[in-house]
Amino acid sequence: MSFDRLLGIDVGFSKSRPTTGIAWSVAGELGAAKTHTDWERRQQKIPPATIFSVIAIDGPLTPPDAPDDLARLCERLFIRGAFQTRCKPVLSHHGYGRALRKAAAETAAQVTHLAAATPIGQAVIPSTAIIEAFPNAFLGVLLGDERFGTSQAAKRKKFDWLYDHAVESGVFAKLLEFIGWSDDRVLQRLTDERDHERRAAWICLMTAACAAVGKAEAIGDEAGGWIWLPPAELWADWARRALAENRAAQMCSRPLARAARQTRAPLMS
Repeated sequence: MSFDRLLGIDVGFSKSRPTTGIAWSVAGELGAAKTHTDWERRQQKIPPATIFSVIAIDGPLTPPDAPDDLARLCERLFIRGAFQTRCKPVLSHHGYGRALRKAAAETAAQVTHLAAATPIGQAVIPSTAIIEAFPNAFLGVLLGDERFGTSQAAKRKKFDWLYDHAVESGVFAKLLEFIGWSDDRVLQRLTDERDHERRAAWICLMTAACAAVGKAEAIGDEAGGWIWLPPAELWADWARRALAENRAAQMCSRPLARAARQTRAPLMS
């Protein structure tokens, strides 16, 4: 699969401001734009008459039958340990997270007709090549431990802080070389971008590119969906360790949770 016909969308869900970022690679051309949440205006920023081989959306995507209050494994694996202060996700089963999950589902519904009908890996939307991107973690796992010091940005500026460090440390060049996208224009666009929403869209596009060549790392399960991240070979050591530790902790907590439910059962009968 080539790097043609790829689409990345940073959802955003402000009703009044243009908070949706869109980036694409089509027929050798690259582009990025910022727009609103409604389909009428979003479609004006997407190359027309294109069926995309992979579409990556920055927002929690769950299987059609997943309940709204489902606590997703892919999110639980990134909310503790080193990830907690570096690139943790919003939990999408309550509060703000539910609104984001709804916005992501609405975005996926808007573009389903633009997605190739060939499923890709662990895509959760039936018969489509639509996957979930998580730009903060995508960037975070590529950065070395030394990048995370006392000067970390506040939560609301976290993504741009991570992006700036990714540019400064040269991880974009390494990523593009590893996945085989030898186009200097891509690196230039990534390096020069300053707009928050378009930056997020570019990382969604990079997520789609990694998936397109079978080099993305998908984290999660069938029940709650998958977060797609850079190739595992490029992850920083701290990120590898943190994920392994969180997986081990999650495995230990499952038997305890089952035991607790069994203990409570007689009291509920």
